[in-house]
Amino acid sequence: NLFEYATAEELEAVGGGPAAFTDPDVARDVFRQIASGRSWIGEVEMISKSGRKFPVLLRANAIVDDAGSIIGLIGVHSDITYRKQAEEELKKLSQAVEQSPASVVITDLKGTIEYVNPRFCRVTGYTFDEAIGQNPRILKSGHTPPKVYQELWKTIAAGNEWRGEFLNKKKNGELYWEAVSISPVTTPDGSITHYLAVKEDITDRKQM
Repeated sequence: NLFEYATAEELEAVGGGPAAFTDPDVARDVFRQIASGRSWIGEVEMISKSGRKFPVLLRANAIVDDAGSIIGLIGVHSDITYRKQAEEELKKLSQAVEQSPASVVITDLKGTIEYVNPRFCRVTGYTFDEAIGQNPRILKSGHTPPKVYQELWKTIAAGNEWRGEFLNKKKNGELYWEAVSISPVTTPDGSITHYLAVKEDITDRKQM
């Protein structure tokens, strides 16, 4: 069982075969497929010389001679540790937004809604599917002066955060108060790609 590694330091592993895998069942599956003449691709966990476990994307293929007999295999792996960490961070962030006690709305540059979290749906009465593709103006109650919206767009389009309060209207026509923070979402070069609104229902506080 032959692995061809990228660096000289790793050549010590040649001949080690499945010992580099942390899961024997995965190792057997890889070599079983290669022995049958099929290639194998997937994510596996491997162990470095120092004992560090790390995830890799592995592509393995059989090496055949002129007669078509399998004489070994070649495996090319890419360390995906940072990608997996990023995925975990994204998963945690997604869960935090989904479970947030505040309404979260993401729109494109024209104000078209691309995402709302469950709290938004519970507060407004609109389902996720009903909200996507709409404009936040579906919540307008008619009690907010136009100049407030003008100032809002002027502020966020300039790359700044806007904070304020709205008396909005739910799907069933019921009015409710929200404290709102709207911020631009930017790329590393400063270009604005989306707008993020985080909103808290303050109806009870206003009534008190």
